[in-house]
Amino acid sequence: MLAACSSTPPPIIVCGDANGGQCTNPDAHIYATTTSNQILSFSVSSASGALTTLTPTAGPANSSSVANVGLFLMFADPSTNQVDSYQINGDGTLMSVPGSPFALGTAAGGPTSIMAAPFGFFYATEPDGTIAGFSAPGNGTLTGAVPNSPFAAGIAPAQMAVAALSASAPAPIALYATGGGPNGGILAYTVDSAGSLSLITGSPFAVLPDWSAGSVVVASPYVLALFTSNAAATNFGKVAALSIDLNTGALTSVPGSPFAVGNAPAALAIDSSNHLFVLSSADHTVSAFGIGSNGVLTPIGTPVAAGTATSGMALFPPYLYVADTTASSILIFNIAPTTGAVTAAGSMSVASPPRQLTVVNFPLI
Repeated sequence: MLAACSSTPPPIIVCGDANGGQCTNPDAHIYATTTSNQILSFSVSSASGALTTLTPTAGPANSSSVANVGLFLMFADPSTNQVDSYQINGDGTLMSVPGSPFALGTAAGGPTSIMAAPFGFFYATEPDGTIAGFSAPGNGTLTGAVPNSPFAAGIAPAQMAVAALSASAPAPIALYATGGGPNGGILAYTVDSAGSLSLITGSPFAVLPDWSAGSVVVASPYVLALFTSNAAATNFGKVAALSIDLNTGALTSVPGSPFAVGNAPAALAIDSSNHLFVLSSADHTVSAFGIGSNGVLTPIGTPVAAGTATSGMALFPPYLYVADTTASSILIFNIAPTTGAVTAAGSMSVASPPRQLTVVNFPLI
């Protein structure tokens, strides 16, 4: 099928099919933001997890947030408060989307993080204490602000995740954001059919007062969020697990939450088997947990050394990839499919220190 793809730069829709299945390389690809103005691209061997370097692309430096939108990747540019958008070519390389970069409209720097949401919406957390919302038609562009954007979000909201709600809920999805204030809480909003955000009663939901909040993921019906102690000379880390009321979007802590993890946790990832992986930036370790049916986290084995890694992770089961910025390398780990146990499987030196990783995988039709 690959032979049928044109060798010339494709238009916004590659080879006709909107999901890219007909002419996209069947191998997965990993993309890494870097400390320089480069985005690194790699193909992934499904047999071994090994990476093969592809042609890099000019992009924003020090981007720590990436949004995957089908055939498109959108990268936060913290130096300009813009989003740089790229189309994924059939060979895995990247091509800038017409009109990119897209301005986010505030003058306070940022964005802190970005996220593509269901139903064609896009959100960015901003250092001025807001969340900006945009319409995103799925072609890598932003076409305008959603009604009432930007939305008040405390002091400095951080990362975001979304969850589907029940048919009886006031909106189809809820958006959760960490940060937003000194009380160690999680902001919660419903998202209406126009993309506008409305605070859920009880938001922000308190977790750990005077702790800093970071990465957040949804393993429905649970929200999992990282917190780091702000106490002097400590950087203890915990994962808060909260149950989602699927009728309202409200949050309630699960028994035993928050759960202890390594020092200065920096990133979370979950797989389809309800395994949670935590990268701790002070310990330079990856820890694995099982997520119980009641939301309780149970450690799997012992933390595994991860070089000098302090930043991003990406999953392509049974492989886990970790960005080691200091060593300018990407670390590779194997994940036991049944247990979720993590073992080191090697590393690859890369051309520029990586910051954040994302995986794109389009199966053949």
